[in-house]
Amino acid sequence: MTPGRFGRYVMASKAAAVGVALLIVVLRVVYEFGVTPDNTPMWAAAALLFAPIVVLSTAFIVFGVVFRPIQFPRPAALRVRGDAFVVPGSPILLGRLTMGWALLGTIFLESDPALSPTTRLGINIGAALVIAGAILPLLRGPRIVVSPTGLNIRAGGRRVLAWDDLVPVPANPLPMTVRAPKLALSIRRPGRPEPGWLLIPLDLLAVEPVFLGSVVEHYVEHPDHRRAIGTPEEYTRLTGVAA
Repeated sequence: MTPGRFGRYVMASKAAAVGVALLIVVLRVVYEFGVTPDNTPMWAAAALLFAPIVVLSTAFIVFGVVFRPIQFPRPAALRVRGDAFVVPGSPILLGRLTMGWALLGTIFLESDPALSPTTRLGINIGAALVIAGAILPLLRGPRIVVSPTGLNIRAGGRRVLAWDDLVPVPANPLPMTVRAPKLALSIRRPGRPEPGWLLIPLDLLAVEPVFLGSVVEHYVEHPDHRRAIGTPEEYTRLTGVAA
């Protein structure tokens, strides 16, 4: 899979997640503020009530099928940004999180006429802010940026590592059992001769773990190649696939 195709998949997943989230919000708003016992047939009210759940369930299934090729992309792929290689968050998991968050946010919508207009307005403004927060997983979700200066990691927490903080992985295996996909980094420990381990969870990232480990190890061992990180030429040299 080329970086161009990989990037199109990622952008399409974000656009689809936002579109489905907006549809869910519109359906909930129509039900909350448009349905009344006097002017809405029972069948229409029931359809509007359950429509967001049906839409969300269908979208969950479709995302799992359509975007499966980039959950663990093969051949291994990264996004080429010009100044860095980027490992994006999983389109399937982050898209589902955005859509689910939007639906949960609509629970706070309030149209009860027994409440004062000011109270209803305040509650609905709060609900709108919660709903708007659904975009955060797509904008600020997990990712790893591989740049000429090092690694910017946003997965299982936030951490920035310079290349000089890393050392080649020792021949000895990890002294633990790793069950979920993780990136094992061997890092310098101030005041200690032996390196330590930093395990980065990859569950929420769209990357093949072994490939990512080999990329990091390559740049740890070849400092002279770091300045070209992020360029199409370096991607082609690194993977053998045209960018």
